Amino acid sequence: ADYAKVKLSDGTESDQVTILNVLKARDSYYRRGEKNRFYSFCRNNYVNNSTIQMVSDLRRNIARELSTIGYPNPTAPNTWYNRNGDGSLATLQSAIVAGVYPNVACRQAGAINFSTATNRKSKIHISSVNACKGQPLSKKSQMLEFIAYGEMVKGVAMYTMNMTTHLASALPILLLCGEFRIRPAAIIGETVEGVMGMSVLNVDDWIVFKCDKDIASSLAVLRKRLDIIFHRIVSNPSQGYDRLSRLDKNTLETLDCITKGAFLASPGRA
Repeated sequence: ADYAKVKLSDGTESDQVTILNVLKARDSYYRRGEKNRFYSFCRNNYVNNSTIQMVSDLRRNIARELSTIGYPNPTAPNTWYNRNGDGSLATLQSAIVAGVYPNVACRQAGAINFSTATNRKSKIHISSVNACKGQPLSKKSQMLEFIAYGEMVKGVAMYTMNMTTHLASALPILLLCGEFRIRPAAIIGETVEGVMGMSVLNVDDWIVFKCDKDIASSLAVLRKRLDIIFHRIVSNPSQGYDRLSRLDKNTLETLDCITKGAFLASPGRA
């Protein structure tokens, strides 16, 4: 069963994307009128067919509700707001962490367990694809790592997280999540030379990164523009997309470029 789960995940290290892959297989079988073959697919891959049907129904109901309140059809192809489709893992990771935040945890190099914003020590639930033997997140970390998760449950010894997704970069958190702040670097124990020309990026006083002040300033401007676009769209969803200026659309295209760039520049997984 673990082998089938890992195969369905297709190297994404994500339970959410694994479910998406199963839904894509379901849709393909159903379009061809081959429901019985999808039942066989579920049986061969240890997938609960009833659960997938429930998720598919939920997906359809949410799309209908979004359309009812004015948002364009989220499943419509060939639209600028759906330009990345479901094939970009960098985009999917960004969407997942933006949707589940503040359900994010991290671990330092050499650690096996994770820590949350409230300093709860936790581990990945055995039901997650990331807990399967051989998966990178099932072993000690070789570097700083972030994951997004769906729910945390208190176990006998510690908390466990289900529905987990590995994040190749923390950039989506900085640009899409929480309360963002920027300040000059002034870190105790460092020389003036060590912090000169540096700034600190901060999300909710938990996720903190030090970087070049010019890069930090550019990210802060981008984050501010993204916040404005988001509020403009949700305040009037029936007209939000149509009212976006060329600058707004350039801002969203910039978000695409840098999140995909950060994803591609992330260290390889082993």
